[in-house]
Amino acid sequence: MNIATIICMHGKLGLEILKTSELIIGKQKNIYAVEFLSKENIDTLINKYKYFLNKLNTKNGIIFFVDIWGGSPFNAANKMLTSMKNKCDIITGTNIPMLLEFLMAREEKNKKFEEIIKIALENGKIGINNINKKKNNNSSIKKNNFYNEKNIENKNSEKMILKLIRIDDRLIHGQVSTGWSKELKISKIIVINDKISKDKIRTQLLKQVSPPGITSHVVNIEKFIKVYNNPQYNKEKVLLLFTNPTDIIKIINKGVNIKSINIGGMSFKKDKQQITDSISVNKKDIKSFYKLHKMNIELEIRKVPNDKKINIIEILNKLNN
Repeated sequence: MNIATIICMHGKLGLEILKTSELIIGKQKNIYAVEFLSKENIDTLINKYKYFLNKLNTKNGIIFFVDIWGGSPFNAANKMLTSMKNKCDIITGTNIPMLLEFLMAREEKNKKFEEIIKIALENGKIGINNINKKKNNNSSIKKNNFYNEKNIENKNSEKMILKLIRIDDRLIHGQVSTGWSKELKISKIIVINDKISKDKIRTQLLKQVSPPGITSHVVNIEKFIKVYNNPQYNKEKVLLLFTNPTDIIKIINKGVNIKSINIGGMSFKKDKQQITDSISVNKKDIKSFYKLHKMNIELEIRKVPNDKKINIIEILNKLNN
């Protein structure tokens, strides 16, 4: 249900919050952000709303996202509601977690208008937290035995379900924790890196930023292989995160079955060459990508799920010509 959406907040905040959301989950349709400047009034806003509503498909309803209850963006929208025939509502206190969840929920065909409103409100509240509270909550939970499992060989053919294998040296950030995690409905994010797994501070930070309902773990390659072969995690829907393609080859050589790899972000460093706006590679990376290509593994560049797939090998081939 692609609900027509208008975001309006004081100043240009509405425009910026939409830009941030699209950076995380990709370009959105049937939505406009409206600025509200100090020289403008409610009548100005109503005219803007009407202009953009004429550009939107409103058959599934209309939602106004505003900042303050009783503020001008709210009052202008509220004044228009009485004359609207379509389903409509106004949501105040707009924040990024709220908007992200709403935009993803409105794409689901079976979701009702009222359900989508509820999802937006609930996630807007969940998204408000403080780090000390989250630390205390984590310390009160019994330590996850994910780290303490023995290497139990899985006698069944079933393994954990690898929903996405992603190379992204930013690791757990907005595109992963919101865009990919929600799209794929995963239960675990596993960062696999020998060096990072030894860094207690960074490991703790990565565990803290896992999205609600999803656990995150940071392990070395050897530990991941043990967990992968453990029947306790059969059918667990997992997103694997790597910083480089070479480590993926290592787990493939240890029996992990991989058919496709998503490349989301590899930052520029002194010894690297930038090949896209988000991907930079060195000689070792290039060698590893070609080796993975020879294994008939798909190597696709996408920041977020609704981006178009780009074949990294085609880009690398052009560099060599």
